[in-house]
Amino acid sequence: MAWSKCNAKSDVQPLAYDDVREQTDLGSQHAILATHQAAQAITGCIERRSNGKKVSKPTFTAPTVKYDTRTMTLFDDYTVSLSTTKSRIRCSLALPDADDGYQRQYLDSEQWSVTESTLTARDGDYFLHIGFRRHKTDAERNTAEDGTVLGIDLGIENLAVTSTAYFFSGRELTHDLREFEKVRAGLQQTGTRSAHRTLEQSSGRELRYIRDVLHRASNAIVDEALRYDCDIIAFENLTDIREQTGASWGA
Repeated sequence: MAWSKCNAKSDVQPLAYDDVREQTDLGSQHAILATHQAAQAITGCIERRSNGKKVSKPTFTAPTVKYDTRTMTLFDDYTVSLSTTKSRIRCSLALPDADDGYQRQYLDSEQWSVTESTLTARDGDYFLHIGFRRHKTDAERNTAEDGTVLGIDLGIENLAVTSTAYFFSGRELTHDLREFEKVRAGLQQTGTRSAHRTLEQSSGRELRYIRDVLHRASNAIVDEALRYDCDIIAFENLTDIREQTGASWGA
């Protein structure tokens, strides 16, 4: 689908996300990570082509699943919790002895944090390739040039898109707001005292629903900033946001 059309995460995700959700049992975050993995594979082909090498449409020969801090939790007892299509599972990491392996120097160090990881199935066994990122020092966390600013672009179809190419879809919110509007219009047309009371109750539910959606989106943005060690969250100019959304609710 994305091959020969685009390769950036921000382009592949909106192109492929809905089809991935419809055609697989993957949850929302795993579907996003799958589109990011496809974008990474396409980018690799483009780089090889630019170096004069022949490339063809990338394929994945082994079953792999991408994980991030939302879908995987690493514990101090060397166990890991992984989200699956049905539930979360917790299993132990099979690590070499301390004298034979380098893994524990990252697992036990406070200077490194877990980032995106890959689970691969091979010959009946599962191998988890855990990614790590070193925490920046204070001297490295001073400016936007150091990559410490998380940019947020606000919209309608997507409530927010981060500079790390994470999308917070607004489709469900838009659909539900239209349903609230239909109910509100019907009650206003009825005009009875009972309809007026129901209208007030519906308005209260709508406001609570909107606040819940925005609360979850804001928490996810903060999680994304923490994930990438960002010190600053920078939003676009919000002057016209009410006009863009038609919003009339309070903050």
